[in-house]
Amino acid sequence: MPHLSAPFYYQLTSKLKAGWGLLCTLIMLVFQTQAQKAEQLTYGQHIAPILQTNCVPCHKPNGAGPFPLTTYAEVSRHKQTIKAVTKSRYMPPWKADPHYVSFANERRLTDQEINQIQRWVDAGAPQGPKLRSPQPVTRSFAGTKTTPDLVLKPKKVLEIKGNGMETFVMFKIPFELPAGQAVQAIEFIPGNRQLLHHANFAVQAVENTIDIYAGSDYVLSDQFQTNLGEFQPFMQEVVYYGGWIPGATPQSFPAGIGFTMPRRGVILLTVHYGIAAKDTTDWSRINFYFTKTPIQRTIQATSIGSGGIGEIEPPLVIPADSVKKFQVKLTTSMDLSVLYVWPHMHLLGKRFKAWAVTPQGQQLPLVSIPEWDFRWQEAYRLKRLLRIPVGSTIMVEGVYDNTSSNPNNPFSPPKMVISQDLMESRSEMLNLIILFLPYEAGDEQKSN
Repeated sequence: MPHLSAPFYYQLTSKLKAGWGLLCTLIMLVFQTQAQKAEQLTYGQHIAPILQTNCVPCHKPNGAGPFPLTTYAEVSRHKQTIKAVTKSRYMPPWKADPHYVSFANERRLTDQEINQIQRWVDAGAPQGPKLRSPQPVTRSFAGTKTTPDLVLKPKKVLEIKGNGMETFVMFKIPFELPAGQAVQAIEFIPGNRQLLHHANFAVQAVENTIDIYAGSDYVLSDQFQTNLGEFQPFMQEVVYYGGWIPGATPQSFPAGIGFTMPRRGVILLTVHYGIAAKDTTDWSRINFYFTKTPIQRTIQATSIGSGGIGEIEPPLVIPADSVKKFQVKLTTSMDLSVLYVWPHMHLLGKRFKAWAVTPQGQQLPLVSIPEWDFRWQEAYRLKRLLRIPVGSTIMVEGVYDNTSSNPNNPFSPPKMVISQDLMESRSEMLNLIILFLPYEAGDEQKSN
């Protein structure tokens, strides 16, 4: 065998290595190209399912979003906006910490879904094969029809003066049905989304001897003390109490759970409108979705904190230029099975957290909002019914930022805010509404 000199040997091996490296690079490029072709992202196959699940419930005709995203044309028109707001996680809005509690109605994209949206837009937003049938609009909540069985609203449009004042109105909405109806879901539809601060409604059953159509159709806040008495005869039996706040999605219940809409009664709807800069109107409505499944267990509600039960400690007084924490505690008098938790604060809110501590010292997380945002509130639906044993302590904690660094502070410069359970947005509240059932054995295993 001939002897190879060292220089020649090194030259030969270097060339072989270079050639092998080039070959490996070419092979990798081929595989990458084939993989990209095989994984070409299209609207119909990849992007539409993401948007339908997480975005369309708000971005639909007459929905909460500023524009619909139900078709390819609509999505393509806003593709750069969609890319930016999903990458920053500004949209879809979801303020609850998923590591503390993960909820059934969670609107939160995975990293993979965000990556797919980014790549799809960068690739020119290809439509791909057209869908064989019209793209269905995802329902806002599971298990219900897309068309309500009953729509109730005030008798006429409300005229709101642009006088720089907040407005409170209680509407009386009478109804008569052929028979009582089992309710599976409720959806409040605000008519003036920019002005509505919140709404609460009580479904009241009223006996036949009382004329539900007589008297005023609504009462303004400055008339509450003198004229609200005419609504007193209708406050006989509260069948269900619900509400709406910005960002809230409809409330739905598992089969056999909910409430029965009475054959005859009224809805007393209290609406809080923010400050109107000019004359405007509102005509909100409530959609009811019925089910043929009989209601075997009736939903109940309790309100903890402002306007409810339990004492806030220390009293909810927030000095100017301060960041302060407040708590309210409630000891349960019965075993509860919790379906929904609904936290509420106003513009000074910074953080919100609620949990329960059992008599044995076990901590049961309820909800945590690390960065409170008044614009995006929610009734959070637990994935499974959560048992809170009798004698447990429910803890609600709120942190408030009354400094000039809070961009939502309604006062500049900051001023002391003293809450007296007022509902004005410039006042404050610390409140948790819980929708629950009296506990039954095995509830912990039931999906919500």
